[in-house]
Amino acid sequence: MSFALFLDIDGVLNTRTTVVGAPSGRTGIDESRVRLLKKALKQFGDAAIILTSDWKLMREDGDDFSYLVSMLGKFGLSLSGKTTDVWVGRGEGIQSYLTEHPEIDEYVILDDNTFDFSNYPKLWERLLLTNGIENAEYASKTPAIEAMLFLEAIS
Repeated sequence: MSFALFLDIDGVLNTRTTVVGAPSGRTGIDESRVRLLKKALKQFGDAAIILTSDWKLMREDGDDFSYLVSMLGKFGLSLSGKTTDVWVGRGEGIQSYLTEHPEIDEYVILDDNTFDFSNYPKLWERLLLTNGIENAEYASKTPAIEAMLFLEAIS
């Protein structure tokens, strides 16, 4: 059984109150939120982190992407992949990723937007809406067990 976390960055690992900046000057990443993410992922063992954020569109050799990788790396976390969707089709992108990776049995989605997730009932049940990871809440009235366990771990 394989677990994956589909991770947005803006609104999850940072918010409008984040004061640290990325090399380009865009909003950076709060270490306390990465620490909380690490804590939550512990219970899932060898979790794959799949980048869904628009940060995935950055050049992998660029300063901001390197900054993201190093911030995750400070806490022993690394990216395992990224979706290939455009910004508004994030649910479709995750669904395509899951189809291409049938080894993923369980997953949770962290995002601060609903995008097209409600078009995919299984995604909707696993979506935790955030305003910073510490303020996550269920998108669905009937969340999947993975979402319940993940939310419990960050509470």
